[in-house]
Amino acid sequence: MKSVNLFDLVIIFTYFLIIMGIGLFFMKVNKGGKEYFTGGSMIPWWMSGISLYMGNFSAWIFTGAAGFAYTTGWFTILYLGVGPIAYLIGTQMTATKWRRTRSISPMQYTVSRYNLTTQQFLSWVISTNFTLSAGVQLASTCKLFAPIIGIDLTAIVLMIGAIVLLHNFLGGVWGDMAMDVVQGVILLGITFIVMPMSLGLVGGLGNLIHQLPPLTFDHTYNGVHYTEHWLLSILLITSIGFASGGAQRFYSVKDEKASKRVGRTAAILAISVPLVFGIPPLVAKVYWPDLAQIDFFKPYIGKNPQDLVFVGLVLKLLPHGLIGVFIAAMMAATMTTLSTVYNMVSSIISHDIYKGMYKPDLDDKGLLKAGRIAAFSIGLVVMSLAIVFVNSKFGIFNLMQAFFTLFNIPVAVPIAFGLIYRRIPKWSAAGAITWGLIVGATTRYLLNWDIGPQVYLSFVVTFGVLVTSPLTGRLYARSKLGMAALCAVIAAAGGLLFAVAIVGDPAEWQRYLAIAAAIGLGASLYGFSRLFSLETEEDRRIVAEFFRKVDTPIDVAKEVYGAGKRQVSTLPLVGRTIIFLGLLVAAAFFTTLTLNEAIAVGAMTTILLGFGSFMWLAGKKGERAEEAERALLAAK
Repeated sequence: MKSVNLFDLVIIFTYFLIIMGIGLFFMKVNKGGKEYFTGGSMIPWWMSGISLYMGNFSAWIFTGAAGFAYTTGWFTILYLGVGPIAYLIGTQMTATKWRRTRSISPMQYTVSRYNLTTQQFLSWVISTNFTLSAGVQLASTCKLFAPIIGIDLTAIVLMIGAIVLLHNFLGGVWGDMAMDVVQGVILLGITFIVMPMSLGLVGGLGNLIHQLPPLTFDHTYNGVHYTEHWLLSILLITSIGFASGGAQRFYSVKDEKASKRVGRTAAILAISVPLVFGIPPLVAKVYWPDLAQIDFFKPYIGKNPQDLVFVGLVLKLLPHGLIGVFIAAMMAATMTTLSTVYNMVSSIISHDIYKGMYKPDLDDKGLLKAGRIAAFSIGLVVMSLAIVFVNSKFGIFNLMQAFFTLFNIPVAVPIAFGLIYRRIPKWSAAGAITWGLIVGATTRYLLNWDIGPQVYLSFVVTFGVLVTSPLTGRLYARSKLGMAALCAVIAAAGGLLFAVAIVGDPAEWQRYLAIAAAIGLGASLYGFSRLFSLETEEDRRIVAEFFRKVDTPIDVAKEVYGAGKRQVSTLPLVGRTIIFLGLLVAAAFFTTLTLNEAIAVGAMTTILLGFGSFMWLAGKKGERAEEAERALLAAK
């Protein structure tokens, strides 16, 4: 297998410079917090759609997910196929509503829809969840680079983390989304080349299908059990997750029609995922059935060597130059995810926590400064977490699943359905989140349930507490004794369930703690029902006013193009950047190449030059169309 040479390093270094250059370019666009966090709601729908798609990728898909695919085979193809369905279901549920909230933070609407306490609770839980997940994403990138570049893991964490941090600090959401487009072209281009080349190692798709074990739905990976229930739980989590977590991509475009296009664009792009990301690890499973016999993997035996099978294929198949592009693609994937997290979490910390609690009179420029400080701080925390995670024996895939399945349902359900259900009281989200987190943690870490049943029960109790909150509030108001009796029945039933549904041979303290958790759930419901019953006419008026805003279409002329604002032209910049990268890749023709390598270089060069030229020309045409639209809206 090849190692990185000087040409690869030149491409990687040039890519770093491009990242910083785009961040500096968009720094002048960010005059205040609204531009930094939402792009002034002027970001093109296609760019926001690509960004939503890219925001769910990182080097994790080439490491943790590749290792999972190598071990579980066709089961992973089904897992990767969940994405398009989840994008379509989730985004179409709430895209229009998110745009009409006129928000600059995912948590901004929760103050008027719920209350300040709920907003703060959600803000801290979401910030914690995404920061932990970002640490896993950065760790997976560094684990990928270690065998390619030969640099100490800690040094790689600090280097890559610093680059992502600086880019986000400068460019904000405009810089993030512009880079997402560049990164998307690189990522899809290189993977569409690796996939057919890898199939050539095993004689084509037909031979691969013949040689792989048949599909099964029962797998244990690094001590964690995965079944068809896990697949269904992932569909449930991601659908609701996109309904709640895609907020920033929806309210950064100009109107409701554009926000729906954002979701459909991401869904269409996600159709490619099972093929380009899933097939190569399956090839590796057939081509390298025993990794312990392959020199490249020997140093990593006992440290999840299967996480590096995609890397091994790249180093075997791609010529120098494209290896550098692949590393840039890994950077692209991780930077997209981390930049999205940094920008979203910094908007929550600066707008919802800092301004909401401590500095209510903070102006737009002050919010920009607070946002940048928050983003910088988050980056430092993520780098610290990555250093810990990269040395964990639990496995990158399992780490990601642990955070993803524990936090997402309790948080996503009240955020998404708070935009849909109008009669739930202000304290309903706080009760739903509390129950969801307690049940999720209890069933997973005390009762040792599989992820699928854990997610099912977490969803049922979170959604159940949310939508029945008006009923429990009325029951408390009419009969406190009746409510107390209901809570006692729930506590007893929960305690019995937790006592008998424990899996394996747990320690005695786990059983007692699980029973205590059930009793705590019953007691907490009594307290929350009291809060549900305190809903006043003023509270209902505030909620009604919020939904009047959600029912009111966006006035693009007034709300977007008002005060003479102009849409930032991004296509020409993105197009020129991609063309430059294409010319740089074409330089590989001056090196010694085999026929297959020359075909690969030619294909990648064509992809980059073709997409770059299209975007450049389309950008010029779009500028003229945008001027005409502004003139028409002004005339109306």
